Amino acid sequence: MSTNPYLALGVRPFINCCSVRTMHGGSLMLPQVRAAVDAASQQFVNLDELMAAASKRIAELTGAESGIVTCGSAAAVALGTAACVAGNDPVKMLRLPFTDGMVNRVIIPAKQRFAYDQAVRMCGCTIVEIETRADLDEALRQPVALVVLLGKQEHLTSVRLEEIASVCKPRGIPIMVDAASEHIERPSPWLARGADLVIYSGGKFLRGPQTSGLLLGNKKLVEAAWRNGSPHQALGRPMKVSKEDIIGVLAALEHWFGERDPAAERARWDADCAAIARRIAQIPGVTSEVLEPAGVDRVPRLKIVWDRERYPLDGLALRQRALDGEPRVMLDDNSATENSIAVDPFQLQPGEAEQVGDAVVAALLVSAQAERAPASSPALTVAGNWELRVEFLQGARVHRLALEQQGGALTGQQKSAQFDGPVSGAIDADVVRFSFEQRYEASRLSYRFEGQVTDGVMAGTVALGAASDQNGGIVNRSQFGTGAWQAKRVA
Repeated sequence: MSTNPYLALGVRPFINCCSVRTMHGGSLMLPQVRAAVDAASQQFVNLDELMAAASKRIAELTGAESGIVTCGSAAAVALGTAACVAGNDPVKMLRLPFTDGMVNRVIIPAKQRFAYDQAVRMCGCTIVEIETRADLDEALRQPVALVVLLGKQEHLTSVRLEEIASVCKPRGIPIMVDAASEHIERPSPWLARGADLVIYSGGKFLRGPQTSGLLLGNKKLVEAAWRNGSPHQALGRPMKVSKEDIIGVLAALEHWFGERDPAAERARWDADCAAIARRIAQIPGVTSEVLEPAGVDRVPRLKIVWDRERYPLDGLALRQRALDGEPRVMLDDNSATENSIAVDPFQLQPGEAEQVGDAVVAALLVSAQAERAPASSPALTVAGNWELRVEFLQGARVHRLALEQQGGALTGQQKSAQFDGPVSGAIDADVVRFSFEQRYEASRLSYRFEGQVTDGVMAGTVALGAASDQNGGIVNRSQFGTGAWQAKRVA
């Protein structure tokens, strides 16, 4: 049997060029973290005693008043929300997510909505969007439980953290900032600017256990968050954080604020970008440029651009070719365009940059040599009204379609319970592809259909997902799996 646990299961690992996305495994734990987790797994401790001691050390390391380890950043969002809504009042805690009689309105700037604010709503809260100071003042005319901000999107909103704090703090309304995808700093700039709570990932740039997060800030709110979480029997009981996770995050923090060398990290990233650039420069019609980090980002990226006439494939097709190769290379779907894609070097291990460059070159050269299929015209007409049924893993949904067709292009409208909107797609011979989208809260529902038309019936497979403003690529648009579909004409 293979000693590689993934290969033993028939799962092929890949070289990660996508930074620290959870879908791709987050990051690789530091050697110090692996050793600490192993040591922690060999004895028993009381979780309350352990977290109390860990909170003290987290405060010393980060400069925050207090801190706890959570089972990921989304759990920190949920537990921080529960702390602000219920505190450690058992009467309120055990009623969550039913918040009748409680203050349950949460303010979030419209341009800072994010997919994980579902962790706010799961506590029984209603989100109130604001854009301006006038919106904020209007929202505060009624009781508010807390304000939530998405750190990396804060610059998009005219009313900034300091201004929000100036009107919320006198009212006793806490402010929580999700900075999960940022590099942690001491002190946290978000706490220094007026936030009461801030969230960081433990399993991304910090390179602690992948299933870990950090909630830092106001001591009473942080402890209330802990009391709402596991091992305590409240809303957060399913969000279990282990003794190993706690010790692993502490080890990662000790390294981050002690041994880590940011200058050496940047030099390594630059060297890897340069190695990839040298490889792709060997073939004509391909260029690259280093994209310097901006805002809260700290890692440069290498943007690769090619001549579509010479290499007839788009960014997603190149990504798929690299993923199908040996070794597998995972390129970032969010950065893919018609003729470009970007590489994030944060996760690259020694020697992998050259392999990434070779994989990109190989994919482009294969596309240049492939015979180009002649364009075909649609042989069928699918304009008209259809009843479409999607079979999910559990349950089904029926849509009514009204399709229009111009050549091979499809447009129209669809309607079903709680989901309606435009249809767009195309038909090529008897192969039909179309999609539905609709925004709900901070996400865009995504259904992408592909199938065939046979004897007046359309049928095939639908990819199901949801895209956020921050992550709109194919990975998120297919994250919920697939369903089978069939459509029949109706009068």
